[in-house]
Amino acid sequence: GTTARALHLAGGTWHPDTTGLVKVSILGPHGTAAATPQVAAELSAKAPLVESALWVDGVELLEKGGGLTPDRGTIYGAPNARLAPGNHVAVAYARTAGHATAVAWSFHVA
Repeated sequence: GTTARALHLAGGTWHPDTTGLVKVSILGPHGTAAATPQVAAELSAKAPLVESALWVDGVELLEKGGGLTPDRGTIYGAPNARLAPGNHVAVAYARTAGHATAVAWSFHVA
């Protein structure tokens, strides 16, 4: 699917983080993409970001990134191999020490 949730473990139970305190904006790809697309997201929070990641079709990418401040940055990466033609799902994730967000979206390789 194209839905992602960041969960945290509290009292032995997993709970979704619905605070919205960590923001993830999709930079790409959108629509139709190259067979080896660059996947990118912008991250922001009101506290320092401590972890982030990108996945395509459930496989984590080797990401690069940076930012001017600890609470705002960009991550990007590409799959190690060409993707097959068809629809694919990407997920971007970011967290601070106390909150997290995950966003999923789909794109197409012709």
